[in-house]
Amino acid sequence: MKVVLKDSENASTAKEMEVVVPKEDVNKVVSEIYDDIIKSVTIKGFRKGRAPRNVIRMYYGDYVVSELSKRLISEYFDKAVKEQGLFVVSAPEFTNDSPKEGEDFRFTAKFDVKPEVKLEKYTGFDLKKQKVNVTDEMVDDVIKRLRENLGEIKNVEDNEYLVKEGDFVGLDITCKDYPDLSRENITVEAASDRGFIPDLGNAVVGLKLGDTKDIEVEFPDDHFMENMRGIKTTVSLVVKSIRSRILPEVDDDFAKKARDGIENMDELKSTIRSELEERMENNARSALVRDVAGKLIEANPIEVPESMVKVQAGLMIRGLSQRLMSQGINLEDLYPDPDAFKEDTLKEAERIVRQSLIMEAIADEVGIKVEGEDIDKEISLMAEKYNVPSEEVRKTLEERGGIEDIKFSIIEKKVFDYVIDNSNLEEVDESSENTEENKDDASTDSGGTDE
Repeated sequence: MKVVLKDSENASTAKEMEVVVPKEDVNKVVSEIYDDIIKSVTIKGFRKGRAPRNVIRMYYGDYVVSELSKRLISEYFDKAVKEQGLFVVSAPEFTNDSPKEGEDFRFTAKFDVKPEVKLEKYTGFDLKKQKVNVTDEMVDDVIKRLRENLGEIKNVEDNEYLVKEGDFVGLDITCKDYPDLSRENITVEAASDRGFIPDLGNAVVGLKLGDTKDIEVEFPDDHFMENMRGIKTTVSLVVKSIRSRILPEVDDDFAKKARDGIENMDELKSTIRSELEERMENNARSALVRDVAGKLIEANPIEVPESMVKVQAGLMIRGLSQRLMSQGINLEDLYPDPDAFKEDTLKEAERIVRQSLIMEAIADEVGIKVEGEDIDKEISLMAEKYNVPSEEVRKTLEERGGIEDIKFSIIEKKVFDYVIDNSNLEEVDESSENTEENKDDASTDSGGTDE
């Protein structure tokens, strides 16, 4: 077998390979194909397995040529790739002439290979990590949300009652300029910024049953409804119902209801503080990791094949679509502009591919590996999180090919640890924005029922 490999003119990761299979190997494969046919078919006038090759050629000549081409390309492309030490990352495009018995067979393959990463810098970065500082105010805010979750909801029948913060208000909404915004009998929480129409929660504070009100709204540029981003319009609302939330007293009985296994308020506050510290530490770590990833990508430029980016983007879109479908949401409803969605997805996919390649290169450079106990630990953590036996988690992962994903996540974590440990890290005070995020996180799974 003769192999000639050359770079494409378009990119160093794009290859063109010419393979010449010697006629002796061609004849061998031809014989194998005829033997397969003889064993499986019966030709009139001949006992099974006794028909001569020239007769078989009369009936199955076209099949022999087609099958010969497939087998030669499949077998000898794989051999050539191994011989050249290539890591193919795209489906090859083949061109070839019709193979003939007794002659050399020549074919050409075009494909992308995994890029070689030449690391230029992966240590010595100037990094900042947010300090973890849980205040009494943050703990009190979580307790406030827990009270709201455990509050008793009652219908308001008093026509003079004024809506106050925390009440749930049933509304009919109309919008002449954008009819798709119109809704009947939707519920909003008074003074809350949650909802699909900006400031709707604040607009209902102070209203009574039957009140009507016109409000001017402006949709932010990052609103989840892409077609409404940056839009200003008028929305009319009618108060149809009010439900008031009666909050429980903050005492030991409240603490017991707020969390399983908690006996008093001191224990509840201590638990909340610990959870906030853990969440804030995780958030600080995530922000630090994102910063490190960005610095690594910037410091180590790579020529990434478009085929790798497209594969990653496809995986991302399928995963997102499946998650949304499980919630009864169509992908097109959240992203009505398919071109913008595709562009954003490809951009993120390219970032992920670059980061993954750099992670692998650093791991190889410094000798970072995944040990058996690393995998066991991750599986144990997953089992604890989902409250299922470790053996069941491992079996599921093995059936779905998830062990390789775990291995890479472990490698990635170890690489980030290595880069951070070998860089200049400064702890800084946490921003108020992230403080609010952590307070929200701490009360999200706090028990009880939210309306």
